[in-house]
Amino acid sequence: MWTSRRQGLSLAWKFLLCFSAVLVTLIFAMLVYVNFLADRFVVGRTTEDLLQGQAQINSAVKCQLSALSLTARVVGSFHRLREAMDKTDLPSVRNFLFTYQQENRGPDLLIVLDGDGRVLARTDSLQRDPVRDVKSHWTAPALSSGTAQRTLYTRDAVYNAAIARSETEGHVFGFVLAGSRMDNTFARELRSVSDDEIVILGDRVIGSTIPGSVLPWHSRADWHAKPNGSRGGDAVRIGTGRYLFPPALQKDLRNSVSAVRIGAETYFVLPTTLAYAGAPLILCLQSADKALAPYQRIQIGLLVLGILAAVIGVAGSALFARRLTAPIVELVKATREVAGGNFDFRLKVQRRDEIGVLAQSFNSMTHGLRERADMQKFVSQSTLQMIQSAGNKALTGERKVLTIFFSDIRGFTSLSEHRDPEQVVKILNRVFTVQARRVKQFSGDIDKFVGDAIVALFAGEDAPINAIRCASEIHKEMQEYNAQLLSNEPPIELGIGISTGEVILGSIGSEDRRDFTAIGSHVNLCARLCGLARPGEILLAESTHREVRNVVTAERLPARRVKGFSDPVAVYKVES
Repeated sequence: MWTSRRQGLSLAWKFLLCFSAVLVTLIFAMLVYVNFLADRFVVGRTTEDLLQGQAQINSAVKCQLSALSLTARVVGSFHRLREAMDKTDLPSVRNFLFTYQQENRGPDLLIVLDGDGRVLARTDSLQRDPVRDVKSHWTAPALSSGTAQRTLYTRDAVYNAAIARSETEGHVFGFVLAGSRMDNTFARELRSVSDDEIVILGDRVIGSTIPGSVLPWHSRADWHAKPNGSRGGDAVRIGTGRYLFPPALQKDLRNSVSAVRIGAETYFVLPTTLAYAGAPLILCLQSADKALAPYQRIQIGLLVLGILAAVIGVAGSALFARRLTAPIVELVKATREVAGGNFDFRLKVQRRDEIGVLAQSFNSMTHGLRERADMQKFVSQSTLQMIQSAGNKALTGERKVLTIFFSDIRGFTSLSEHRDPEQVVKILNRVFTVQARRVKQFSGDIDKFVGDAIVALFAGEDAPINAIRCASEIHKEMQEYNAQLLSNEPPIELGIGISTGEVILGSIGSEDRRDFTAIGSHVNLCARLCGLARPGEILLAESTHREVRNVVTAERLPARRVKGFSDPVAVYKVES
């Protein structure tokens, strides 16, 4: 349809442009009229919804604080906790808190304090970080009224929290503080209650259902300084219209509701201050654009007749465009499939032009990605990271402090003697899947599978405790697995050894075949401990026990002589 620049536009294009100009004029007139009517209605309905959502949020937070107060009183009433607090048995206090938290799925934070307000244990940190303003904000109000509720600011998070006395026959020997974290999850919970978008502001953005990158506020101070919207006027401009607050709502809303542009949308914003000490500012937002969506559908209906008239004129162009863009649409679809992990998708474009060449290249690429994904299943995550970094340290090896985890099936030789190889492999895969899932859950990395054994590596400050928790969960899951077996099927029991220390981590092997793994005395010691462990046991080396002795209860066993070590080695058995 295009001609040369000297000739200008063709007659077909001129007719199409003139027809389109008339059509656009009619459509624009309808849009302006419908938009004017919709704007006036949307403001009244949206502001009423904001007030209702504000009340629902206050009610939900009040219920949450009441539940936290009840939890704090219940935890403080347990006899086991009182005995541990009375004896200042900090490991037992911590174990009790973790057990209660896991068994009851919450709350997010539990802190036990002694009678003077000193922290004995807390579930958010291995350290006993003190509670800010503990006497004035927490223990003194709890002593006077039994419980206290307010916002708790910790080093890493913000919580709705409640504290309760732990007492016996009128004697207060400590306090229990329970908290629910205020973050994006909490904001989403408030959205489910109020049907509003939520932004929680303190000294920073504490939680939000809207991506933080597009928010005009970074703290509560930003809101009070410049809310980035109309405040105090009778009308605010949204889209192409002016929203007039209904007379019945002007007195309550014109000094509190703001119209704010966030990203590509316009929102009405109503601030909510929770009725307890130290509470952050909660902003309730309703999208004016979404409120207008139903009326936009009406506008679309009005456009149908005009679109039908335009279809005839552009039918020929549409057919050509479809012919040209159909393969591109298929390519976009294929790209999404590959991005979602479907490497078996193939383009079926049979053309001999550039688009056909592109389709063939795309199919070759997905075939290579499938091969790469299949190969990655046979190497550990650390090996993949080594290959991606391609550094000299990966080739020569580096010293690194790790926690090594060995797990071995007890009596596997006798089990495999009386079964078909296929059945043995099926059992192994099932047991390995259970263990691999738990290792990944606790931030570990499977280094290798050796026969019926697993070697895993844990790194980081929490590596020892993560490895022990992983081992404990594996034993629990294997007990559940054994409980479901038939009477003629033998139970599967594991022995687990854990050691912590410096190892050499690097690429080991020949020029043609290498393996990225860890070697060293601690690896050998861990293997020996695994061999010593009886079914269902977790044995720790001295190096690991030293790291977790304040949080894990373990029994020291008689020193053992093991192969490869001249002196007897200390062994600790984790108590279940």
